[in-house]
Amino acid sequence: MAETLISALLPIVVTLFIGCFAAWHKDFTEQQADGINKLIMTYTLPLSLFGGIMTTPRVTIFSHLAVAGWLLLAMVGGYLAALFIAHFILHQDIAISTLRSLAVASSAVPFVGPTILGSLFPTQSALLISLGALIINVIQVPISVILLSGSAHVQASIGENLLAAVKKPVVWAPILAFIIVLCGGQLSPAWAKNFTVLGSATGGLALFASGVILFSRKPILSLPVWINTLSKNIFLPLIMFGLMVWAHTPTHILNMSLMAISIPTGAIGTILASQYHKAEQEMASSLFLSTVLSVFTMGFIIIMRNI
Repeated sequence: MAETLISALLPIVVTLFIGCFAAWHKDFTEQQADGINKLIMTYTLPLSLFGGIMTTPRVTIFSHLAVAGWLLLAMVGGYLAALFIAHFILHQDIAISTLRSLAVASSAVPFVGPTILGSLFPTQSALLISLGALIINVIQVPISVILLSGSAHVQASIGENLLAAVKKPVVWAPILAFIIVLCGGQLSPAWAKNFTVLGSATGGLALFASGVILFSRKPILSLPVWINTLSKNIFLPLIMFGLMVWAHTPTHILNMSLMAISIPTGAIGTILASQYHKAEQEMASSLFLSTVLSVFTMGFIIIMRNI
């Protein structure tokens, strides 16, 4: 199992280091990383989101409502709780609060899930990955873009900020795809390739650009980075485990949900941080630390739960 965890997580770390090397070798600058992130936000990510959702069968959404409910509670409830604490209790800037909430509640399940979940739950991993990706793409990303866009245009009205955000492909593309799927539409694998040729580059490009930013800004292990990481890797899974035990959740549903929740934070936080020039160093450092620490936290869960 250690080999499975490492084989799933190592590519993330290696791609980050390749980005760092490219910056050290002066092949790419932080300004060029901004260009890569513009490509991601405008083209590759919307294509990836639209194509990924459109290949998800409607039956997948409704066939495992219990698992979907726990993932929704963890990823959306955790996101909103972190946002409320950061912004309304700790009085942090809304943009910083949004990005830290993503660091806590988002997940690298689309990238790490196929290897780890595929090994642990061979017949149901596609369901977990699809549900996790849907929650990220349909709920977390649009809300985050709207909040970040609003913080970037503080002089505009709420309606103007909302309209500006909704016009972004990264917002309307996943919502449109989700509505189509709910209405019974679905893309065949042959048609899905029209979106995956460019869309599949999203993860690698995002991690590479994050590596460039990490080198340019220098990785830090500050208190916010540790709070982001420990909240994502330990506190959120622990809280959800307690809730699922309290609710007498069946063992197989508990194990599947817990493993999906314990996957390290996703690259979406670093993508949005780079796009809006907010907390770039913190988000890239949180991504790195969460990925490394998850080898131990996920391994602990697997051993303790005998999965």
